[in-house]
Amino acid sequence: MKILYEDGDLIVVSKPAGMPSEPTRDKARPSVLGSFERAVGLPHRLDLDTSGVLVLAKNKAALAKLNSSFESKECRKIYEGLVHGELVGEQRFESFLASGGYRSGKEFFHSVRSGGKKAITLVRPLRVEDGKTRVECELLTGRTHQIRVHLSEAGHPIVGDELYGAPAGEHRRVGRFLLHARVLEVPHPVTGEVARFESPPPF
Repeated sequence: MKILYEDGDLIVVSKPAGMPSEPTRDKARPSVLGSFERAVGLPHRLDLDTSGVLVLAKNKAALAKLNSSFESKECRKIYEGLVHGELVGEQRFESFLASGGYRSGKEFFHSVRSGGKKAITLVRPLRVEDGKTRVECELLTGRTHQIRVHLSEAGHPIVGDELYGAPAGEHRRVGRFLLHARVLEVPHPVTGEVARFESPPPF
């Protein structure tokens, strides 16, 4: 786990795939937050398989300010992923997401006609690679599994993401699903100046 930046109020790391953002019930399992005694909390989280930029607060005042920044959509979040099929042109996905229950013991989400929480994702194709498309995804909201749901429902599941339509056995072959939090822009909790942190994808 690489530290991208640290000062008296926050730590910014590049989270590896397979490491949970927060401690789990298994106390022996490493987590990002559990790796830093000097950190008090996370204003946002990444899925287990999602790698990339993650911010930790080092004091309660910074955590409260960062929480407010994420909730008020002052932060810019850009992900990079590899999806099945050829996706052409920038697309905007907008729907309301709600839990759909569980598949193989894992909770999944889907778009619903009523209820749910509004989710908006901008997807830009970067290049086609052997029948797959490398995409850049910008979150305009921050819902659970938002990118994964929108890409899957558009017919372009993320490579390795069997919960949302990738071929059976692909997760085992790839070792993860291929989604990475590449860029995060966030107002500093003390100065208010927008800081940009970036981590290149490992795939």
